[in-house]
Amino acid sequence: MPPHSRASGSRQGAPGLLAACLALTPLGAAPGPVDVPATPSAEEARRAAQEELSKAVYQERPSLAQLIWDWLQEHLSPTHLVPGVPAWVSVVVTLVAALALLAGLVYVLRYLTWARRARLGSRRLFEDPRDAASLTRAADAAAGTGDWATAVVERFRAIIRSLDERGLIEDYPGMTAREAATLAARALRSLGQELRQAAALFDSVRYGHVQATRQQDEWIRQLAGQVASLRPTETQKGQV
Repeated sequence: MPPHSRASGSRQGAPGLLAACLALTPLGAAPGPVDVPATPSAEEARRAAQEELSKAVYQERPSLAQLIWDWLQEHLSPTHLVPGVPAWVSVVVTLVAALALLAGLVYVLRYLTWARRARLGSRRLFEDPRDAASLTRAADAAAGTGDWATAVVERFRAIIRSLDERGLIEDYPGMTAREAATLAARALRSLGQELRQAAALFDSVRYGHVQATRQQDEWIRQLAGQVASLRPTETQKGQV
């Protein structure tokens, strides 16, 4: 190909390439500078970091114990238990209610303990074969030291043992205070009520429900004297 032909082809190809580039560029669009990310300021960086760290994924989750404590604080706080009243009134009402509940619980537990001891423990009247005189001496010795519980218990035993020795009743293994009082009341009808009261006192003192006193020991001492001086109203022995 002649040289002038190659030069002519190059000049003709340049306008064609320019036309193709213009065809790919939107009409009216002017070339502009290339976008370059701007460097944020220190304040903007700080805010961005705070926003990122405030997201839930970065927060420390409370433990189960902390969740339970927070719930108790929110729902069982003494200042909020009584709605519609000042905080101090709610606290006072809550404390009074708690003390009343505690006192009731203590009473119930004491009663259940006493009932269990009375039910499961031995309720036998006699635990040894001592005679009435020995039981009376034991009661007097206990009274001399201020042991009114032992004095009351031993004195009632002395009363029942004395009736057995006189042939007015017949004791037997496993006899309870109430059973003994029932037999004694049949033989000594005029003292029947007092004997039953003495049996109830024996059970109450023996099983810890009542704290015996000097007056109770004196009363049962007088009852023992009346029993010793009284004649039976029936000639037969008391029967169960």
